[in-house]
Amino acid sequence: MNKIHINMERKITMLSQRRWKIGFSVILWLSVFLFWGRFYPSHLSYQEQLQLFLFDTDYLIEHLIIPGGLAEYISEFLVQFYYHRWIGAAILATLFVVLQLLVWLLAQKHKAADVYYLLSFLPIISMWYFMTDENAMLAFAVSILFALGTMYLHVSLNSQWRRVLSVVLFAPLLYWFAGAAHFLFIGWAIICEAKLLYQNNKKLAIGGSIAALILMGLACPLISGLWLQYPIFRLMGGINFYRFPSYIPLTVFIVEALFLFFPFLISSLSPPKKNVHFAIILQSLILIMSGYVLLSSGADMNKEEAMEYDWLVRNKEWQKIIEKAEAKSPTSPFGVTCLNLALGKTGQLGDRMFQFYQNGTEGLLPHFQRDFVSPLPTSEVFYYLGMINTAQRFTFEAMEAIPNYNKSGRCFKRLAETNLINGQYEVAAKYIRILRKTVFYKDWAEEAMTYLYNEKKISNHKEWGWLRKLRYADDFLFSDREIDMMLGLLYQHNYQNRMAFEYMLAYVLQERDLERFMKYYPLGKYAGYDHIPRSYQEALVYVWTQTHRNFDGMPWSISPDVAHEVTDFARIYMSQQNSQPILHTQYGDTFWYYLLFKKK
Repeated sequence: MNKIHINMERKITMLSQRRWKIGFSVILWLSVFLFWGRFYPSHLSYQEQLQLFLFDTDYLIEHLIIPGGLAEYISEFLVQFYYHRWIGAAILATLFVVLQLLVWLLAQKHKAADVYYLLSFLPIISMWYFMTDENAMLAFAVSILFALGTMYLHVSLNSQWRRVLSVVLFAPLLYWFAGAAHFLFIGWAIICEAKLLYQNNKKLAIGGSIAALILMGLACPLISGLWLQYPIFRLMGGINFYRFPSYIPLTVFIVEALFLFFPFLISSLSPPKKNVHFAIILQSLILIMSGYVLLSSGADMNKEEAMEYDWLVRNKEWQKIIEKAEAKSPTSPFGVTCLNLALGKTGQLGDRMFQFYQNGTEGLLPHFQRDFVSPLPTSEVFYYLGMINTAQRFTFEAMEAIPNYNKSGRCFKRLAETNLINGQYEVAAKYIRILRKTVFYKDWAEEAMTYLYNEKKISNHKEWGWLRKLRYADDFLFSDREIDMMLGLLYQHNYQNRMAFEYMLAYVLQERDLERFMKYYPLGKYAGYDHIPRSYQEALVYVWTQTHRNFDGMPWSISPDVAHEVTDFARIYMSQQNSQPILHTQYGDTFWYYLLFKKK
C-alpha cells in the first residue's frame, strides 16, 4: 500500500509539473497569436502580397536547387495563408511554441531542471523581435526549426560513431534544406563533442574534433559556391533569411547564437533548494521585461498603420478607412493617399478633404518611386480614376522592384484586371493561368477566365465595365507635371467620372493654385452635384473676398455658415499678432487654414 501511495504521489507531482509548463506554453501561444492578429496584423498581409506561392512542379524544383530552398518553399506555403490574417497569427504562434519546445527538449537532454523551463522562451522572444521587421522572412524561422530538429536527433544518439556519422550525413543535407542554419547544428555538435571528450578525459582530441567540424561546416557553402552564382557571404549567412539580398542583419546571427547556447545555459544552472516559486516568478518577470523592451523597440506602429490603410484599400473597405482616419488622421503620404482615395470613392473628397491632414499633392497622386511599396496605393488611385495604363505601369514596376525577385499575387491579379479592361486578352490569360495554381486566388482566376474574349460580359461587369467607359479614348504620354490637365481630359472624356473632377480640383487646391481652380470649377456643372462641396465653397468665398468688401452679387450658392466663418477667420487673422494657434483650434479643418499656414 505504501508503494502504491508513493507511486501515486509521484504521478501527481509529475502531472502538476507538466501542467504548469503546458500552461506557460499556452500563454506564449496566445501572446503571439494576439500580437500578430490584433496589434500587428497588417505586417502579415504585407508579407503575403509580396510572394506568389504556386502548386507547381517547376516552382518546387526552382526552390530545391538552391541551399535553404526547402525551408523557403515551406515558409512560402505557410505565408500564403496570411491572406487571412488570423490564420497567419495562428501559424506564427504554433511555430514559435514548437521552437520553444525544441529548445527545452535540447536542454533536457543535458539534464536541465524543470524550474528553468521559462528560460527556454528567451530565444523565442529574440525570434519574435526579428520577425517584427517587415523584411524578415519566415524561411529563417523554418530553417531554425530544421536545425533544432537535427540537433535533437544528434543528441539522441548514444554511440559516438553514430554521432560522427550523423554530422557527416546531416550537415550537408541540412545545409541544402535549411541553408546557413546548418552552422547552428555544427556549433551544437562542437559543444556536445567537446563536452563529452572533456568528461572522458580525452582533452587532446578536442582540438582535432573542433577543427574537423568547423571544416565540415565551411565546406558546405564553399563547395556549393563552385556552381551557384551567389556571393559567398550569402551562402555563409543565408540566402533566404532577409528580403534584401545584399544585406544580412546582425540580428540573424544573434538569434542563432541564442538558440545554440541557451539549451546549454539552462542545463548548467543548478536547481534552487528553496524558493522554487520565487525562481519561476523571477523568470516570468525577466520574460515580460525582455519581451516588452524588444517588441516595443522592434514593432514599428507607423509602418503598421500605413500597411493597414493599404490592406483596407486592397479590400475596398472605404468606410473603414474614413472611420480609422476620423479616430487618428494619417500623416504619411502613404496613409493620406489611401484616405483621399476612400473619400473620392465615397463622394466625400470635395466636402471633407481638409478635415484631415493634407501634405500637398503627394497625398493625392504621389510621384513614382522606384520601390516595391509606395507605387501600390498610387496605382490603386489611378485604377479607380480610370487611368488604367498608368495603374498597370505602377503595379508592374512595384512587383519588379521586389528585392528578392518574388512575384506578387496581388500584383498579378491587378495586372490581369487591367489587361482585361484594355482588351489585352492574351496577356490577361497569362496572369490568370498562373493564379489558377494558387489557393486564395484560384476561385477568382477561374471566374476571370470566363471573361476572356467576352466583350459583352466585361461591359456588364460592375467594376470592369465602368472603368472601360472611363478610360482614355486616345493614347498620350503620361506626365506627372501635368496631372491636373490629364485629370481634366479624363473628366471631359466622360462627365460621369465625378471622382476625376474632384481629384482635379483637389490637386489645384492643394497646389494653392486658385487661378486654375477658378478655371476648372465651372466644369462641375456636368457632375450632378446637389450642393457645392464644402472645400469648393471655401475656395470660392476666399477668391471673392479678395476683390469684394461684402457678399452682395456673389454668383455662387454659398452656405451662410461658410460666409460667417470666413468673416470670423479674417477678423482673427487680421487682429491677432500670432493668430495661428487660435485659427488652428477653430478653423484648422478649412481650406483657408491650409492655404495660409500649411508648409508647401
